[in-house]
Amino acid sequence: MSTEQVIIVRDSAETPRLSVLTPFHKHDPSALLVAFANAPAGVEFVLLDDGSGSAALLANVVAAASTMGAPARIIVSGPNLGRAMGRNRLIAEARGEYVLFLDADMMPDDPTFLAIWLGVITTQAPQVAFGGLSLTRAERTPETALHYALFGHSDCSRAQVRARRGAQAAASANLLIERAFLLEHPFDDGFTGWGFEDVDWALNAARFTEVLHVDNPATHVGLDDVSTLLRKSTEAGANFARLARKHPKQVRRFAAHRAASALRFTPARRAQQRVYRWLARDPLGAAPMRVRCAALKLLRASYYAEHLS
Repeated sequence: MSTEQVIIVRDSAETPRLSVLTPFHKHDPSALLVAFANAPAGVEFVLLDDGSGSAALLANVVAAASTMGAPARIIVSGPNLGRAMGRNRLIAEARGEYVLFLDADMMPDDPTFLAIWLGVITTQAPQVAFGGLSLTRAERTPETALHYALFGHSDCSRAQVRARRGAQAAASANLLIERAFLLEHPFDDGFTGWGFEDVDWALNAARFTEVLHVDNPATHVGLDDVSTLLRKSTEAGANFARLARKHPKQVRRFAAHRAASALRFTPARRAQQRVYRWLARDPLGAAPMRVRCAALKLLRASYYAEHLS
């Protein structure tokens, strides 16, 4: 019995210039699709329902995709493929000369967002380009304040600043790639769970081509609450260690790796983790935000340390 189906919402015989690829797992990407109701010609949308198992969610996505004039298909996977394998499935389904990975919890900052990307393709023909991330349209709430501060400090930079960091500054949340290049260099599906599969891909890609940085950002509107941040921190250790094994020279320069290396042999690590968690949560509402951010980073590094060899 097949564990997958493909829903063709709107088809087209023409080969698109750009395929917008959006995986989602229990997060509704309908708002993103509505934002692209008037997508320019030459764009198709391919989405992956990665094991959400919700008929209501799928119906919402189909309805939102139906409001667009562009071709749209939804792959529905029974099992959860994960972030790397799911993106590879989207690559196989895409028909465009280029693909744009755009996460389900993103929202374009500019109403001409897709037209800008089509212009980059026409004028610069990059093999890989990263448009940047922002908080322009994000809502800061007491629950998401920590993620808002952390994300704004570490992930939101203009192209000129990001270019100095090269591939390390790229993320798959708003990433344009020539499809032929992707077919030769897929994501490593040995990365399972949360984190670093896109960093690994970008570092691999940089061995063969330049990562172009442009200013065409999208807002991360799906900021996590503190509990989710803490859970992801505990899950990311194995993937960080895999990244470090594959790219030792580059990863040794990461601040997170330096911190993890320093924490590898510290005593009472579990007690330290409890302190970091408490500070990150700030149950008394007294810790400065910079202290909360530092505590979360140290918590992550402590879990990375457990997996480094």
